[in-house]
Amino acid sequence: MNKINFLLILSLCILIAAPLCNAKTGHMPLLAVSQTKDGYVGSNADLYLEIKPGNGRVFIDTFPLTQLDTQISTRFAKSIACNYAEVDCDYYDFFYTIRADSSIIGGPSAGSAVAALTISMLENIKIDESTAITGTINSGGIVGPVSGLKEKIEAASKADLKKVLIPSGTRFQKQENESYDLVEYGKEISIEVIEVSDIDDILYEIAGIKKQKTNETPETSEEYSRIMMSLGEMLCSKSQQLKYEYESMKKDDLDEEINKIQQNAFNLSEKGKTAFDEEKYYSAASFCFGANTQYRYLVLLMQDLNKSEIAEIIESTRQEIGIFDSKIPFKYETITDLQTYAVVKERLIEAEDYLDISEENLGKGKKDESINSLAYAIERLYSAEAWSEFFNNKGESFDFSKDVLRESCQTKIMEAEERYQYVKMFFPKEIEGTRKLIDLAYEDMENSDYELCLFKASKAKAESDIILSTLGMDEEQIPDLIEKKLEIVGRKIVETSNKGLFPIVGYSYYEYAKTLKDDDKYSALLYSEYALELSNLEIYFEKSKKPGAVYFDSELIYVFILGVSIGLFLGLLLFRKKTRKDCLEIKLKR
Repeated sequence: MNKINFLLILSLCILIAAPLCNAKTGHMPLLAVSQTKDGYVGSNADLYLEIKPGNGRVFIDTFPLTQLDTQISTRFAKSIACNYAEVDCDYYDFFYTIRADSSIIGGPSAGSAVAALTISMLENIKIDESTAITGTINSGGIVGPVSGLKEKIEAASKADLKKVLIPSGTRFQKQENESYDLVEYGKEISIEVIEVSDIDDILYEIAGIKKQKTNETPETSEEYSRIMMSLGEMLCSKSQQLKYEYESMKKDDLDEEINKIQQNAFNLSEKGKTAFDEEKYYSAASFCFGANTQYRYLVLLMQDLNKSEIAEIIESTRQEIGIFDSKIPFKYETITDLQTYAVVKERLIEAEDYLDISEENLGKGKKDESINSLAYAIERLYSAEAWSEFFNNKGESFDFSKDVLRESCQTKIMEAEERYQYVKMFFPKEIEGTRKLIDLAYEDMENSDYELCLFKASKAKAESDIILSTLGMDEEQIPDLIEKKLEIVGRKIVETSNKGLFPIVGYSYYEYAKTLKDDDKYSALLYSEYALELSNLEIYFEKSKKPGAVYFDSELIYVFILGVSIGLFLGLLLFRKKTRKDCLEIKLKR
């Protein structure tokens, strides 16, 4: 075979097979909301994804343009999907296309759909395209709440879809003083509405793939229990010491305000004792810390200090903070040490801030206010010292170089920012405190305090999610929501613990949320959300994953092989035809 024939055969093979080598385009229906002069209405859209060989880039093409940039939420959803499928997506480029008939509001509400479609293509899963999903996607693959659910279900009915998946805990909604059971409402308009809590639930509903979920109850590691018990014991013992000191100094003619503070300190101390006896050591430490700040305030108040004496205590406390801060290890390798570092530094910074407030009030002649802030600062320093016991725990090593930490900080801020912007559209005033927390995370990033940035951005995102979680809910539905949240968080803690990575802060907040759920429902919700965000920080410091998965489905592979075979066959026919022609010419010459 000469070179010309070889090139001809090769060209035919390439021409036939090359078009089949591109990734299949995946599709999933989307539900959205559009803003009209009469308010929000449900809208339908289509989500498409094409995956091609590349280097991990994400491209988004939307029409009409959304009011909010969906780039951040789509990137995060894609990362969640790659993490779930355990695929190194740096080998591919992702092309997402959203098409709608009218202008829709963007943001994170399509996150769960983006993650599900991406996973289906990475793992070659055929999905049911008569099912639509609405919900954000959170760390650990948890589906988070969104707004406009009733309108989206109505849009699904108009589009002749069969099933709508909504975030767990959002079945009951309230709109214009009217309550809705979205499952029952869906039945009225021929739509099956199902609550889902995570990616596993979604894959079961859209593809029939059922992953066995753990029913284990989160258990503490032996090391965590030992240290947290010691921490709780330290703080609660101090409550008793301060109480004794105060009672030895208190006067008989106390005013009503002092009596109220004294009673509150006593109540918190008693709660701490009860929690400790129930082996809820973080809850015990939290209650006793609250008691300590108030007993410390009363002790300082009883000393009848003058301005000079208060200033001396402020300065000596500031020096103690500096000495302790200089001893904190700045190099660490485990997730536990990362969390410990952030918790300790956060408490030291808070103590410094309260010293500044104390100093400022003292300058204004507000002695009682100055003493109050000083008391908090002193006890915050003591709390930081107690938490430092968690340093140098054993565990899996991760890369915590400055570049990696900076990237994790930036990623978490982007998540918090897109969630904040989404909630702000509906609740601009309620979300102001979250804005301040995000701004503080930005400051930490600028100061290279990436660990603190990661924690503050995580909490800011959690605060936005709590507002969405309770959107349109009646008071009596909150306990059920708390139980569902705790169930999800508990499962996530078990999964993380099974990797040998016990989430000390996540578990602590989980335990505290369980303690608060009967007496302080909204704080319980908030701490359960904090726990969720802080229970799998390892995803921001992933080690290497498996090489890129083959994202063609089996039918495409067969067609590819068939195309190559046809190309070779045609090439051989041409080769034989040319050979016969050459033979005939030779014979004629003879």
